[in-house]
Amino acid sequence: MSETESSEAIGFGSRRRLLHQAFFIAALALTLNLAGNGRISLWDRDEPRYAGCAREMIAKGEWIFPTFNDEPRFHKPILIYWLMRAGFAIGGDNPFGARLISALAGTATSLLVLVMGRRMLGPRAGFLGALMLTTAPIMVIESKLATTDATLALFLVAGQFCLWELSKRPSKSLASLFWIVMGLATLTKGPVGLALIASAGAVSWWFGGPKDAWSRLHWRWGIPLFFLVIAPWFIAIGIASGGDFFRFAVGRQLASRVVSKLEDHGGFPGYYIVTGILTFHPWSALLPPAIYCAWRRRRDDPRLGFLLGWIVGPLILLECVRTKLVHYYLPAIPACAMLVGWLVDRVVSENSALSRFTLGRSSVNLLGGTGIGMAVSLCAGLFFLPRVLWLPCLGMTTVIAIGTVLGVRLLYQASTERAIGVLSTTWALALLFLSFWFLPAAEPFRLSRIVGEKLAKLSDREAAPPLLLNYQEPSLIHELRRHATLVRTWKGLYEELEQKGQFTTAMIYPRETEEFARRAEHLEIDVQEVVKGFDLNKGQTQTLHLAVIRRKRGVPLPPPELAGEPYGKKLLVK
Repeated sequence: MSETESSEAIGFGSRRRLLHQAFFIAALALTLNLAGNGRISLWDRDEPRYAGCAREMIAKGEWIFPTFNDEPRFHKPILIYWLMRAGFAIGGDNPFGARLISALAGTATSLLVLVMGRRMLGPRAGFLGALMLTTAPIMVIESKLATTDATLALFLVAGQFCLWELSKRPSKSLASLFWIVMGLATLTKGPVGLALIASAGAVSWWFGGPKDAWSRLHWRWGIPLFFLVIAPWFIAIGIASGGDFFRFAVGRQLASRVVSKLEDHGGFPGYYIVTGILTFHPWSALLPPAIYCAWRRRRDDPRLGFLLGWIVGPLILLECVRTKLVHYYLPAIPACAMLVGWLVDRVVSENSALSRFTLGRSSVNLLGGTGIGMAVSLCAGLFFLPRVLWLPCLGMTTVIAIGTVLGVRLLYQASTERAIGVLSTTWALALLFLSFWFLPAAEPFRLSRIVGEKLAKLSDREAAPPLLLNYQEPSLIHELRRHATLVRTWKGLYEELEQKGQFTTAMIYPRETEEFARRAEHLEIDVQEVVKGFDLNKGQTQTLHLAVIRRKRGVPLPPPELAGEPYGKKLLVK
């Protein structure tokens, strides 16, 4: 009996069962992806930038030229801002609306994996792969963020689905769909989508995956179709920006990420393997035996060569790039989930147990050790977290600890399906605790949001525009809901005061406020409020002084030689 037939024999193959599974996966994914989104402010630094761009484009009636704080933002192409405009229209100009598109994209990806997994590996393996992806921490978290990554993953999974189906039969419709989703991926995050698909395809071919898909893409008209999707906006932004978009996107965003650690986001060799153990937990523990079993059978089963290429190709590519971030590997996580689903399906079909062979036992032990290690780390957090966070932290710890112990025990008892159910429930509950309880409870300590709201009120009360000196977090700018002047040098501050006379600002640390006052004796610094909170980017508690800065009446601004420091040399931002 074949693997697919073994799954069908258990009764997973009916159309009604597919609909039930799809409804369950969609409901679970939407619950996890949407939970608490409206109660948690945007996370620095990418979320406020994306949401702020979409807000400014709506306010200006702009569809081509993205800006943040009235400055051009060329870090990503345009599609995510268009989609966020739709999210704002449905959910409002708030964190829920900003994150809505990512939540829907993550849900659609889980459903696509369900269908793709069923067609490739059989009904049970497809359902298990979709369940594992839906409850994987990295998938849930990225589907809750107002960024490009969940949307990009959806388009790339759709592209891989097209390639798999094309390997089975020629189809102009599938070829057209492939080029369209590649165009949408490029409009979402530039050429990285094409690079990830190409690397996966090359390694898949090398590993014995299907060979016919790429020859059935109708390149002669497929490439023009791809350019037809992307060309209108790229031409428009090139003209509107005078070419600055391409100079920044290619020179800064693409080349710099490859050869240097952009914004200090570097990593060690094997970075994605190590971080994947945590972000894809608990299913990451079962990935080594899945890869081993698939590797042994790859020449006889093109499905396995295809999935192995999808997993290994992007890993090789991203390890060669010096800038490293955990979510870069997200588009390959669906393949990891499907391969683990295939392994569990085989174990159940053969009435076997993972613990009966050495690598399987090691994986079960890794699962238990990682889970208990996470629980212990959360317990240790009680010594550093504010008292209001103790109870939600303890709740997450309890769920993870009990679920891990029970799941490992069931795996050793050869109750594999029950173990998968327990582990899925455990991490669904843990992620719900995180979204509904822990993060909302931490909101009173979100410094940038609090300062942004207070500075906006101060600016209105004093009729003075905001000017940011040594605290310029994007979420603060987003919460201001208005343009904020950013100053990094004494020269810049003097020029702004010369033009406008007074500003409201937020300055870090009392000692820096005193230093600022000492070097600016010709200014009037009226501290209105002191705010203390936790800075997520720096990982420490900070104190800010909200103040009004004015020129002293009758006191002219000093010339450069009397300013304390030459213009442009004393940086106000560290």
